[in-house]
Amino acid sequence: MALGGIASGVELMGDCVLIKGLRVPTCIGVHAWEREIRQELVLDIKLEWNNRLPAASDNVRDCLDYTAVSDWIMHYLAQSQAQLIETVAEQIAIGLLHQFGVAEVSLTVKKPGAVPQADWVGVELTRTQADL
Repeated sequence: MALGGIASGVELMGDCVLIKGLRVPTCIGVHAWEREIRQELVLDIKLEWNNRLPAASDNVRDCLDYTAVSDWIMHYLAQSQAQLIETVAEQIAIGLLHQFGVAEVSLTVKKPGAVPQADWVGVELTRTQADL
């Protein structure tokens, strides 16, 4: 890789915005009793975003709005009726790619208490604009 993160004429960004431990109640689960309650999911989100412009300008308008990202996820999960955390993860990742135009989303969705002997169960995935 050449200096400045450029290899073979392709810029390798490497920059990201992180949201860790976003806790959101939602309807999730395959059992009948789970369809009648709200359970908390915990999300870790990594969004590829070029932070050079906001770093240079020191202007919040140039940043990826992590509050807007969090609000979008919370709104989605407030209305979701998905049974599987795999479905939730896929739909959130694709939605973030569409809504915020990020190049790549890596997402971990954890469901605490799903297995009594474990802290949580979860899924992890990465999606890019090429997946749209």
